[in-house]
Formats: sequence, structure tokens, C-alpha cells
Amino acid sequence: MNTLIHPRTEQALRLPGPAGYPLVGALPTILREGVFEYVERCWREYGDFFQIPTAGRSRIIFTAHPDAIERILHTRVDNYYKGKGYDPLRPLLGNGLITSTGDFWVRQRKLTQPAFHMDNLRRMVPVMARCVEDMLGEWEARRRSGAVLDLHAESMHLAQRIVGFTLFGMDLSDREAASSRAVTESLEIAGQRMNRGALTLPLSVPTPANLRFRRALRTLDEIVYDIIGHARKAGPEAQPTLLRLLMEARDDGPGDGMSDQQLRDEIVTHYVAGHETTALILTWTFWFLGQHPDVYAKVREEIAGLGLTGAPAIEDLDRLTYTRMVFDEVMRLRPPVWAQTRTTREDDVLMARRIPADSFVMFSAYFCHHHPAFWDEPSEFRPERFTPERVRARHRYAHIPFSAGPRACIGKRYAIYELSTALALILTRFRIDVLPGQDVGIRPTATVHPDRPIYAHLRGPGR
Repeated sequence: MNTLIHPRTEQALRLPGPAGYPLVGALPTILREGVFEYVERCWREYGDFFQIPTAGRSRIIFTAHPDAIERILHTRVDNYYKGKGYDPLRPLLGNGLITSTGDFWVRQRKLTQPAFHMDNLRRMVPVMARCVEDMLGEWEARRRSGAVLDLHAESMHLAQRIVGFTLFGMDLSDREAASSRAVTESLEIAGQRMNRGALTLPLSVPTPANLRFRRALRTLDEIVYDIIGHARKAGPEAQPTLLRLLMEARDDGPGDGMSDQQLRDEIVTHYVAGHETTALILTWTFWFLGQHPDVYAKVREEIAGLGLTGAPAIEDLDRLTYTRMVFDEVMRLRPPVWAQTRTTREDDVLMARRIPADSFVMFSAYFCHHHPAFWDEPSEFRPERFTPERVRARHRYAHIPFSAGPRACIGKRYAIYELSTALALILTRFRIDVLPGQDVGIRPTATVHPDRPIYAHLRGPGR
């Protein structure tokens, strides 16, 4: 439960934290260690609340406790907004759902929500399945030749194809390499810019990183504006997609619909979020299944029980209860986005700690998911943590891979059905044998990547 006290009470309200350098605070240490490593070290030393020293009068407060996260994302969501902490992402995502705030965000959310209703998802699953089957046809030739797969590269390829068809009604494979590089590079540089904080140079300064970032943005913009142009030429009889729904959306009052700039921002947001994070979850699922043959066997048995001879229906996917537990455990250990930030509008109290107005609050799904008070042996891979009984008994904000509250990920069900479709069809056709001896760690930037390729052989399903 949240513990509230009078803000004037000063006992036990001072936050612990590491010492910093004059004028620049913790930035030199963060740049040397990496922000994830720095936060992890401080979390283990100072606990669920600590203050990161910064330059000037600003303050960064970190928390990984579900009680505090619930207040930030739900109870007092009005007081915790996406402020300057998201500025490094705004050149990439513009004013899309992830970065927008206030009334504009409310409007965009309402306009976008219908695309993810169950009726639309039901139409999307066969499209997802066709994309998977196309990939598996390519995999068969590679299996026969004994080729080694890079599982993350293959997952990115698949997720990008799926997002192109289901959200935009287009095959993006002809520009996949360019767009994939642009997304990966822009996200990585945006993450670096977030880490540097006050030391970040404006994008107008021609540093090597800024020049790469600007090139990546130009590539994405060329692709996205081309998609918008094709969609406008297709006319209203074209298949319903997210883009089509956004193009046809209108305000309650008189006026035109979204401008191309607004469409661009939403498309890039869903293009990035719709394949980058899902590909990472699928990649890590392959990795953990490869390390846990007993879990792998249970997943294969459950999928075999569907008796699939073609594309699964949503009702088939809903029967994959153990497989969903596996996805939940994968996302516990490797949440796609390891941390988020908010800025406080006014003074507040989080678990008996006074949080002044204009504070920069950072909270982490990764460390919340590894919190020993809520997870027994938190580093161990155990899908059984997600039986219905255990989920009901646990703090509802102890597991937030899709965030939570009013700003929870709009595409959560889309992602789960995409993952379920992909894994069901892949494991019906092949056995994925992750090569032994690979020491794969994490590379956390804006998202949580493997720090190296994950290689595997393909086998027939009965081998």
C-alpha cells in the first residue's frame, strides 16, 4: 500500500544516494560506466529510492518499488508527465503516442485505439501467419544446407514484415535493410543522448553521432512519407489499417484530418514500437528456451496439442496458456524497455518520501522485475511464476513489461498475438537448437538488446 505522510514531515524523507562531481554531478561516472550499470550499482547499494546527483538545482530520483510505480503510473498519473526526459526521443518519434502529453495525447489515443480492437486483431492474425510462413519457406532451404541462423536478425526481419502488412498494408522488405539500420541506429543514439543528459550537444552540432542520427532520421522519413503517399493514392476502398484509420479520423468539430506530419509521427512511433520491441521479446524467448530444455519441451507439447495445419485462429492462440507464461517470464527478465522517466508537476509523496515539484523521476521495469521482495530468486527463469494464482497474489505493478495505467502500451494484445503466432508456427515446423557455449549478456540502450548475435541451427520438428 502507498504510505502517505504530511509533506512538512522531514523525518526519513531525505533520499540517500551517491556523491557526484561539482557542476556535473554523476554524468562523468555514468558516461564511464553506462547508465544501466550505474543505476544497478546504486540500486543494490541504496535500495528502492535514491537520488542521482546532477548539475545545478535539478534532481533525478530513482525508484524500483511497485508501490511507487503504481502511484506514478496510476494513482497520481496526472502529476507525473512525460517532460524533458523524452526530448532525446522526440526528433525520432515526434509527437506520437509515446512522447505526446496532455489533451493532444488523449485525442491521439482515442483515434488510434480502434485499430487494436479485437475485431481488427482477428483480421491481423492470418496476415501475421502468412508473414511467418513466408519466412519458414526460406528457413527450409537453410535447414537443408545446415546454415546457422542469427536469431535476432531473423526476428527483426519477421517483425518488420509483419508490422508493414498489418499496420500499413505494405511489403517493406524491399527497404528492410535501410529501415532496420535506421531504426536501430536512431534508437541507440537516442539512448546515448538520454544518458548524457545536460552534456548532450544539440543535433545541429555536426558530431559523428549527430550526423549518423540525422541520416537515420532522413531514411525513416523518406520511407514513411512514401508510405503515406501510397496510402493517399489507394483511396478509401483500401484495406483497413492503422494508417487508413488515422487518415480518415476527424475531430468532433469542423476541419481537416491529421496533417502528414502528424501521420508521420504516429507511423514512426508504431513502426518502431511495432517491430523493435516484439523482435526483442521473440529473440530472448528463443534464448531462454535454448537454455531450459524442460520448458522448451512443455512449450512444444502445448503447441503440438493445437494440431495446427495452417494459420492459427485467435481461439487457438488463447489456448497457449503455458506459452503465455513463458512470454511473461521472458519479459520479466528482459523487459523491452528497461526504464522510463516522468517529471512532477507539483510536490508529492512516494512511500513516505517527499518528492518536490519539477523533479525528474526515473523508474525501472528491469529492476522492479528483479526485486527480491516480490520475486523469489529473481534471476532464475521460472515460467510457473505466472500461474493465475500467483499473479493474483502478487503486486499488480511488480510486472510492467508493457507499462501500466492509462498510458499502458496500446499494442499489448497485438504483440502477444504476434509472438504466439510466430512461435506456434515456427515450432510446429522446426526445432531451434541454440548453439552451446554462447555467453550472451544484455546491451541496454533505449531497449534491452542481446550484446551479441544469438546463433542457432534448425532441425526438423521430430528430431
